[in-house]
Amino acid sequence: ARMSPLFELSDTALSFVLVIGAITALFMGFLGIIQNDIKRVVAYSTLSQLGYMTVALGASAYSAAIFHLMTHAFFKALLFLGSGSVIHGMGEEQDMRKMG
Repeated sequence: ARMSPLFELSDTALSFVLVIGAITALFMGFLGIIQNDIKRVVAYSTLSQLGYMTVALGASAYSAAIFHLMTHAFFKALLFLGSGSVIHGMGEEQDMRKMG
């Protein structure tokens, strides 16, 4: 959002940012699906969401990107705490295949 005045001067730059964000969102989502470690899944889902935020920046929806950043930070913090609780409850096991 800080570079928005420069991006607004070039439709090519906006399109580039949008495409990079879309590729990031999809690729990181796919990588997250194939992971077995619960912490890696949470980390890849965060990277995927950052891709969605980048798409919003490329679409000139700066307030939506900042809103998504803030809400994502709150619910991801809770998700990390929850996954830590699950890991502790499973005897420090992080492999989701062994969780039932």
